[in-house]
Amino acid sequence: MVKYWSSEVIIISKITTVSEYEKKRAEYYLPEDPDTIKKLEALHKVSPVISFIWKVDERWHVEWVSENITQLGYTPEDLMSGKINYADIIHPEDYVKINSEVKKLVKKGNTSYFTLVYRILSKSGEVRYVTERSLLKRDGNGNISRYQGIIIDNTEKEKAENTFRDLERKYRLIFERSPLGILCFDENGAIINCNSVCAKIIADPKSKINGLSVLKYVEEGPLKAAIDLVFLGESGRYEGEYISPAGKRSIIKAEFSPIMSEDGYLIGGLGLIQDVSDIQETAEKIHLNEARLEALLELYQRGNSSISEIAEFTIEEAVKLTHSQVGYLGLLKADNILEMYEWPTQKKNHDKKAWRCPVNSTGMWGEAIREREPIVNNNPSGSGLTKGIKPELEGKVNRYINVPVMDGDQVVAVAAVANKSQEYDSSDVRQITLLFDGMWKIIQRKFADEQILETRRILKVLESVINDSPAVVFMWSPEKDWPVKFVSKNIERFGYLVEDFLSGKMIYGDIIHPADLEKVRAQVGRCYKEGYSDFSQEYRILTRSGEVRWVDERTMIHHGQNGDIDFLQGIVVDITERKQANNFVRIEYDFDDVLSPGDNLQDIFEKILDFVLQIKAVDCGAIYLLDGSKGDLELIAYRGLSEKFADSIRYFGVNTIQARLFTTGYPVYKYFSEISAMIKEDFDYEGLQAMGFIPVHYNDKIVAAMILGSHRELEIPANSRNVIDTIASQLGMIVTRFKEGTLIKKDHGLQDLFDTMDDLIFIMDMGGLIIHTNHALQKYLQYSKKDLSKMDFLELFPPGKEKEVLESIDLEGLISGNSSRCYVPLMNSNHKFLSADTKFFVGKWGGREVLIGVSRLSLNESAN
Repeated sequence: MVKYWSSEVIIISKITTVSEYEKKRAEYYLPEDPDTIKKLEALHKVSPVISFIWKVDERWHVEWVSENITQLGYTPEDLMSGKINYADIIHPEDYVKINSEVKKLVKKGNTSYFTLVYRILSKSGEVRYVTERSLLKRDGNGNISRYQGIIIDNTEKEKAENTFRDLERKYRLIFERSPLGILCFDENGAIINCNSVCAKIIADPKSKINGLSVLKYVEEGPLKAAIDLVFLGESGRYEGEYISPAGKRSIIKAEFSPIMSEDGYLIGGLGLIQDVSDIQETAEKIHLNEARLEALLELYQRGNSSISEIAEFTIEEAVKLTHSQVGYLGLLKADNILEMYEWPTQKKNHDKKAWRCPVNSTGMWGEAIREREPIVNNNPSGSGLTKGIKPELEGKVNRYINVPVMDGDQVVAVAAVANKSQEYDSSDVRQITLLFDGMWKIIQRKFADEQILETRRILKVLESVINDSPAVVFMWSPEKDWPVKFVSKNIERFGYLVEDFLSGKMIYGDIIHPADLEKVRAQVGRCYKEGYSDFSQEYRILTRSGEVRWVDERTMIHHGQNGDIDFLQGIVVDITERKQANNFVRIEYDFDDVLSPGDNLQDIFEKILDFVLQIKAVDCGAIYLLDGSKGDLELIAYRGLSEKFADSIRYFGVNTIQARLFTTGYPVYKYFSEISAMIKEDFDYEGLQAMGFIPVHYNDKIVAAMILGSHRELEIPANSRNVIDTIASQLGMIVTRFKEGTLIKKDHGLQDLFDTMDDLIFIMDMGGLIIHTNHALQKYLQYSKKDLSKMDFLELFPPGKEKEVLESIDLEGLISGNSSRCYVPLMNSNHKFLSADTKFFVGKWGGREVLIGVSRLSLNESAN
């Protein structure tokens, strides 16, 4: 039988009409007897064998076919008429092969019979497998005249054989690819077959194993006994060590079963063998890992213990994990000295102090430090490893592991265990490394916790300092109107809470005075555009209560690696009092306009009170004029007080308690409850909390007095008192000048005020020559007062910047009462540049119109 891969072909035929059939029967000498013919026809109809006679041509034209071709859906006429050739019903994939095979047989010349297996197609398209058996009919000359044969439908047989072959292939795959070793042997113990897993366990090639006795591979003992049970018809089991003839050791689990015939005779045996060496090793590793994790857990629970207790506990656990007898730990100190701890098996002594030894003399422990990798020594030679380290160790250490404990690339400690009964291996190294790494993390955490506690203490102090400071610390996002990322708690001085900003309910732009918001936006945008690293600006903000406060903002711009702005960080300081003092100076500049022959002193006092009430914590006040002849004080103007209270304090005689408070010569600030107790009058209806009595002097003589108070604050703070003292000194000059009826100015009062300011102030005539400077400018620019006198103010700026400075000064606008800003840096006498924001405005000095410059240094410059 010839087969072509899976393409085994089938042939199908039909029978022609009865008349045609009769004709063919006569032509081919069919029996003449009608009964015989009927029997043959009946037999053909039920037989699976279909008979054919074919012409010798490429398409195998059918000359005759038995009537049972109808089993394939064709009629004899379909084929005998030539309408369908036999080649048409051969499966297309098999036709070429069949045709070629027949031609080969014909060419041989001595062939008269052949058998082929192939596929054919029924009329419905169903594929059927057939076996063809044909004779080659020859004429008188020996030439082949026709083919005569039969086809037998063996489709079911082919399907069964294919199924069997598939099952055989699958079972062979299972046999070969099984994770278990499989061993088959006959009733005499001869090995019939084994898979590759079994061959690997036995440590011999399959070709050598097959045919040998199964007992050749086992020695006397439990394993052989388990196999012997098979020959008694029983199953045997074994679990333990197996040593192959080649000496390979492994841990196996094996089950051996007898294979019995149907009549109960032993025909062989089957062995299933599993190498569990890796499983057992894994189980041991899991057990060791669990033990190490338990040790680490207990170690973490000892976080409050001392370093020596943590060290000795870790050493003890390392000794247990590796089945060693002794362990050591050396912490590497900054002076290249090892602080050594040990855990002897004989006893534990946590009070025992560590000993110290230099790394360069520590043969055993220094080895791992120098190599920066674990050292395993199962065959130490000589006593040099421990000599000079500790006398009692000499000669007592044989095999050992020495592991460096690393923190990044730095060796911070070295751990060692020694004197294990068996050799140390990589598993021991792993356990020691992981255990002591865990220990070091705990020690690091202990150090970190201590540092965190110290940092928290420092931060608490800093927080307290910041909260008590007048400077409010901010961190802003560089987005529109500056969302707040951080703000210090002392924002409460403006009535707001930290949560108001951090929750996103408010952004910083919400508290900037609406009249100043655009100016602030423009200033910040300009600093962004020009690449400033810091800037400062003054503007107004609104407190929660709606009060207007002046602030000085000093800000650093932080950029990311890509150059984009990450955030802004700065401080905001309340400068309302200073601003008020500056405003008062501006009033002095225009004093010639204020004091005219028709001036009313009450009007002047009321204007001064309006200004004074802008000082923080002061919300009411009164100004008295002293009667020089009597020494009495008479109320001239008041603000923020009820008319009833004003009537009660309208006049103080020379001998009253109130008058005496003024005549001390110094300001007196009291709780108002103390004042009420002193004068023994009930002023509770006024609701005052604090009050100050401020004498007003001129040339060391009292010329007037001020009472200033607060309804909301218990006392007037120190920074407000400084401003009040400055105003009082100026008020003395105003009163005296008014009484003398002269408009001559005394500039020394303003000079004193300027010298108390941190800003750099320089006053110029309208031609640009400097006529006065304050101490701050002389200090930062490192010039003497004499050097600066009559200097052109442009010399305070870097050479080449004169045009930029002059263009920033709008003189017409200054004369109209506006101010100009200049961002060109200043230059000191050593030609060092100082980043500054300079404001110019026009005022009066010594009775003449002058140009005034006020420079504010950046945060970095003022810090230096």
